[in-house]
This record gives sequence, structure tokens and C-alpha cells, in this order.
Amino acid sequence: MPLTHQAKEAIREVEIQLIGIDLKLQELSETALKGFVFELRARAAREANDPLWLGLAEAADLRREIKARHRTGTGTWYAHVDVTSWDEARNNGQTILSKQEKCSSKKEAEKAAQRLLAEHAKYFSATHSIDASVFCDLECTDDELD
Repeated sequence: MPLTHQAKEAIREVEIQLIGIDLKLQELSETALKGFVFELRARAAREANDPLWLGLAEAADLRREIKARHRTGTGTWYAHVDVTSWDEARNNGQTILSKQEKCSSKKEAEKAAQRLLAEHAKYFSATHSIDASVFCDLECTDDELD
């Protein structure tokens, strides 16, 4: 169904607010997030299980679990490497190669990312960059894992 101009504008405004909320959640410690989630669920209960409070509690709980995974290194992790081709002015790039490996710990993912960097170093040049990262399964969607 096509969106009206009014609906598009409302989504844009909500999106701006959601970015701010996500940034605030990223700033909170695991301990602070645990208390934050408890309070949000209590507020939701006082307001007939308000779905906005419940949704925010779910988002905060996910952020807490991601922080815990980063601290402990447990769970499923991914090593990821992108090769990006840049235009001459380096203000526009396009990913030309992307490799990813599933790992059983953060340490294993770090080692896999190092190996992937070494394997793809031949692509590095003045116009090509290589970026490596590791992330847990909670930080991506199934579409991003293909």
C-alpha cells in the first residue's frame, strides 16, 4: 500500500527519535540497562501493557545482551571483511568483495578476521580499502548473514 505524504513525514520524524533512543541505549552500561528494562516493563504494566513501553524494553534488553556478548565473547560470532573500491576523490565507494565466516566465539571470530584480512590483502591499493569487523549474531538480521 502506498504511503501518504503525511505518513511518510510521520515515519521520518519517528525515525529521528528512534535514532536518538538507540544512541541513548548504547551509552548505558549492562547494569543500567537491566534497571532500565525493569522500569520500562513496570510502566508498561501500569498502562495496560502499552506496546510502546514493551517494545522499548525489548530493544533495551537486546542491547544489554549484545553488551554482555561483547564482554564475555560467548555465543555465535561472525568475522567479516569488505573490499571497497573508491573513486579518485575517495568520496564514493562500492563494496566489490565481501567475505564472512561464522564462528563459535569472539576470539575465534577475531582470528578468522585476521586470516581473512591476510587472504585479501592483495586487493589493497590506493583505490581499494579492506575493512574487517567481528560481531555477534544478535547484531544482524538473517538477511545480513547470507
